[in-house]
Parts: sequence; structure tokens; C-alpha cells
Amino acid sequence: MNRRGRGSLLLAVLALIAVIVVPGTGPAAAAWQVSVPAPSFTLSAGSLTAPAATCQTTTSSPPAARISWPAVDGATGYRVVLANTITSSTAELAANQPETSYDVTGSTLNNLLLVLGSLLTGGSVYVTVTALNQGWSSPPSSRQNIVLAGSLLSGLAGGLKCQSA
Repeated sequence: MNRRGRGSLLLAVLALIAVIVVPGTGPAAAAWQVSVPAPSFTLSAGSLTAPAATCQTTTSSPPAARISWPAVDGATGYRVVLANTITSSTAELAANQPETSYDVTGSTLNNLLLVLGSLLTGGSVYVTVTALNQGWSSPPSSRQNIVLAGSLLSGLAGGLKCQSA
């Protein structure tokens, strides 16, 4: 190799060392220093609105408290829960109710005990409805208070009614 060839080789080796050892000195350094802003977006969890539940006493025998609500956009079912204000006990009346109404009766022993136990200790009993869609659920509806329909004896027969506001 002649002198001129050795000089070019030496310069090429020095340039390579400078690129490897000293960052920002090679031709690719400009590409590493370019910044691009990330696209902006917002994440939002899906939501269902709380059902607007109302209560109406039925004329059936024994009477029942009919809880009804307009359909909630996006809901595939509804959870209906009976609860009391004294012990915070609850009874799930319907886990995935497809219709937009539910008749609450004291016909099951669990419901009757929950209602009687709360009312006899000065508490109140109420029903809430929650809209469902796969893993999503809405906030519960406003409380719809229910009471025994008439005397304790009619309550034992399963009669419940909506409490007047």
C-alpha cells in the first residue's frame, strides 16, 4: 500500500473512532437529536347513566312495589337490590334483569325478614337499580322506599307498597 493509501486508511479509522467514542460527531447524529411530539389523545372509561327509577304500588293481591325505569343507553341488563338503612343488609332481587321493571314482594323469606327486621327497629327499606353492560355498571338509582302494605299480618302474607314521599 502506498503512502497516500495509508493516509486515507488512517483518516477513515480516526473518523470511525470519533463516531463510536464521541457521540454527536457522525453523520447519523442529526437523526438521533430529532424529536417528534407524541400524538395527543384522551382515554375515557365507558359509562352508563344511573337508571331513573320510580315506584308504584300494584293492585295485585298481595300488593307489590313495582320499581320501573326507562331503558339506559348501552345497558344489557339491570341489577335490582333490596336494602335497609339499619344494618346495611342487602338482598339481590335480580342479578341481570332484562326488563325495565321489577315487582318487589315479600314472598321470599329473605325479603320478608329484611323488610320486617328493618321496619320493626325504626329503619327503612329501599330498592335501587343499577344498569349493567358486560363488566361495566352504572351508579345505583335513587332509593325507592317501600313499606308493609297495611298491617303486620298483611306484611306476613307478602304485601309491600311504595312509601309516599
